[in-house]
Amino acid sequence: MPVYLRALELGDLERCHKWHNDMALYQELDGSFHFVSKDVEESWLREKCRSSSSEINLAICLKTSREHIGNIYLRHINWISRNANLHILIGEKKNRAKGYGQSAIRQLLSYAFDHLNLKRVYLEVLADNKAATHVYQKCGFKIEGTMHNHVFKNGGWKNVIMMGICVEDFTSQNESGQSQA
Repeated sequence: MPVYLRALELGDLERCHKWHNDMALYQELDGSFHFVSKDVEESWLREKCRSSSSEINLAICLKTSREHIGNIYLRHINWISRNANLHILIGEKKNRAKGYGQSAIRQLLSYAFDHLNLKRVYLEVLADNKAATHVYQKCGFKIEGTMHNHVFKNGGWKNVIMMGICVEDFTSQNESGQSQA
């Protein structure tokens, strides 16, 4: 695997601040963009570095250089229903489409299913983000539905696809010899 996951740290402030202020990056994400001050970003990062029973916030780092290239999160962890919402971003365009996101997702799914004992992980992705949808499908996610006109971006309404994966689908995919890269 070309990347590893680690806890977010206060030393990640400069990168996270840069990424959260990157309007082009947010064009591919279903969340809305707004400028974030360094003080607000530091407060956000301090909160995300704290232990929480409802979310896990991790940095994605290259194994070769230890460079922090993105973030991946499990949010809204529901311990009764045993599910969580996955979010990911690869901060710099130069690091996209290299398999890093796929590797990070597979590692987080393994952690979610094998260590947290979750039953299901789900996510939302812009319907026109075909590259991300393809990566999620390679990791075993299935399209479960479409929320029509769900987000407003670039002066127009966009559809959002709901995707999910259950532990038995992830386990059978791994047992059948699917690549972990």
